[in-house]
Amino acid sequence: MGTIIAQGEGAEAAPAEVRCPICGTWNRPLAYCRHVRWTFDQGGPLDFTRFAVETSAYRNPQGYTTRDIPEDWWHEHEEWIIERVLQRFAASDGYVFGELAHLDLLTLDVWRAFAPEPERRPIPRQ
Repeated sequence: MGTIIAQGEGAEAAPAEVRCPICGTWNRPLAYCRHVRWTFDQGGPLDFTRFAVETSAYRNPQGYTTRDIPEDWWHEHEEWIIERVLQRFAASDGYVFGELAHLDLLTLDVWRAFAPEPERRPIPRQ
């Protein structure tokens, strides 16, 4: 049985069929339900997160693009990224399941970690 953590450590996982924890549909190679967002054969958690950031409709309000995030930043925050992926998605047996909106939430997490928004001044009360 494969997990996203095992994938990050380089372990292989190729089960025959996996049931989606959201809709209950059986998934197998090239026959996925609408909740499959990634498969481990496409890459590890960093690849999945980069994919989410690149394809998300959410854009960083400070004008950054995915290319602005240095490779070192991705590797320095790898454990944190894995935690975020596991928080937002159900990842097991070679598949990552989740709603489409979860890709945007993961992207928002990455942008907030990479370039936090400046603290806003408090509104004075009269």
